[in-house]
Formats: sequence, structure tokens, C-alpha cells
Amino acid sequence: MKKIIIALDGKHFPEGAFNFVKSINERNRVLLAGIFLSPVDYSKVLAFTGMEGVALMPEWMMKGEDDAIINTNIQVFEEHCAAEGIEYRVHKDTDMMAISSLIEETRFADLLLVSSELFYENVQKEQPNFYLEEVLKKAECPVMLVPENYREPVQNILMYDGSESSVFAIKQFAYVFPELAVNETILLSAIGDREDLPEYSMIAELVARHYPNLKILSLPLVNRTDFSNWVRKQQPGYVVMGAYARSLFSQLFKKSLANRVIHDIRMPIFISHK
Repeated sequence: MKKIIIALDGKHFPEGAFNFVKSINERNRVLLAGIFLSPVDYSKVLAFTGMEGVALMPEWMMKGEDDAIINTNIQVFEEHCAAEGIEYRVHKDTDMMAISSLIEETRFADLLLVSSELFYENVQKEQPNFYLEEVLKKAECPVMLVPENYREPVQNILMYDGSESSVFAIKQFAYVFPELAVNETILLSAIGDREDLPEYSMIAELVARHYPNLKILSLPLVNRTDFSNWVRKQQPGYVVMGAYARSLFSQLFKKSLANRVIHDIRMPIFISHK
């Protein structure tokens, strides 16, 4: 049984992410922990204003208003889980450091689910916003970003560029979701022709063991929109990518592409890094 956590900030209920859990639970039972976060990470607000040590308003006033919003969302979550027969837990992380609390929760989970559209969109609508980027960088388990108009994908799209993080993400997806690894799968080379793939024989050997319905394609990425343009023409798929690694080199060369994919693509995106 997998432990999956789902982020619910403020009044947002991520229907797409919940429908994904519903689909997985029908195949293999999961434990779903709802992580209920305050509508704003007040520590970020204070840091942005340079007033980390100053309370803009009494904490009891913020907490009282937030509690009313969050309690309503908890009720919705519990009703959804009960109706679908999903075992669940409620974790109410409503202190002033919402993002730090969520990141701590990822240490004790197999997967974090986040809405790719709603996550703290009241703070910044454009995705990935600052809050989402921080979670993707610091999460200690894989993160699945799920659009609100979730449709169950029929294939997996594995992005491979020869890097450690891309291989790690491909393995993590198969380990966490062996039931999805049996889908039709494309190993997509972002480098060049198939024979140009770094360590072609080794990556082919590894991926074929976990993804039995595999084909290998090449798509040299010249512009950061190339992948988004290509994937829009495909059947719905789980996009698997290694991104937001902690190293500066990785961030500089891959963050731009990852942000573009999150912004443009309305498919589930599985992101993992060491």
C-alpha cells in the first residue's frame, strides 16, 4: 500500500488530483493524507516585506479566519474519501510556515499530489508560482502535478537527456506506480538521434525491464517550447521528468524547460530529483 499526500491550500480542493487517487485506489489500495495548509504562507509574506520579526496582524485573528476556510475544505475531503472508499488521514498544518510544513510531510510519503493550476493561485495565478517552485525544489518524495480537467492517460512519456535526474525520475515512476508502467511508454530522447542517446544500451536495458511496452523516440529540443508543441499532438500521457535538482548547474539548464512544460501542458507531470 502506498502513502500519498495531497496538498490542499486554503479553500482549494484539487478535483483532478483527487480523481487520480480514485483511479489508483481502484487498482491498488492507498492511504491518502490530506495536508491542509493556510491560505497564505505568512512567513513568505513577512520575508517579502522585510518584516520577518514583525506581526502584521495578531496570529489569533489570522488563525480564526483560516480555520473556518480550512475546516470547510476538510469536510469536503472527508466526504469525497468516504464516498470512494479511500482510507484517509487529515493533517492540519496551519502554522505560519505552510510550505515548510508541507515539505516536512514529503519526507514521510511515497508521493505528493499538487494541483498544477490551483496551488496557491490566490497568491500568484501564473504557474509554476513561487510557492510551487519551492515545493518542487525541496520535496523529499516525487511530486505529481495534476490538472483540474484530469483525464486518465493511456501512455507514459519519459523524458531522457542522459542526466542523473532524468534516470532517477524514470526509475521512481516505475517503483511508485508499477501498475502504470505497463502502459504504452515512450522514452523520449531530448538530445538527438536514437544512436546519440547517452549510454543508449544501458538506459534501454533498464527501462525495458520496468516498461514492457516501450518505444524509443528522439526529439532534439532546440527551443524550450519544442516539447510542449510535440506533446500537445499526443494522446494523454503521464509526463515523467527529472527537474528542480538542488545543484545550481541543473537548475540553470533545466528550470526554464520544466517551467514551460508545467505552464503549457494539461497532463499529469511526475517530477523527481535527488
